[in-house]
Amino acid sequence: MPDRPYYPRKARIIVVKKGNSKDGGGIISYELRTDYPHVDSLISEHKTQDEAQDAKQRYERM
Repeated sequence: MPDRPYYPRKARIIVVKKGNSKDGGGIISYELRTDYPHVDSLISEHKTQDEAQDAKQRYERM
């Protein structure tokens, strides 16, 4: 059994703004999304961009 999949795994980080951002009360989160197994599948959600970037790197290395 191979250690890696036969295809390259790709993910992208999407910035999501929640709440009312006009008065500064909005919250920003970062979603990790991919097109496998379905188009625009949500893999994970993170509070910081650094956490999302780390998750993206780990997902693409699998």
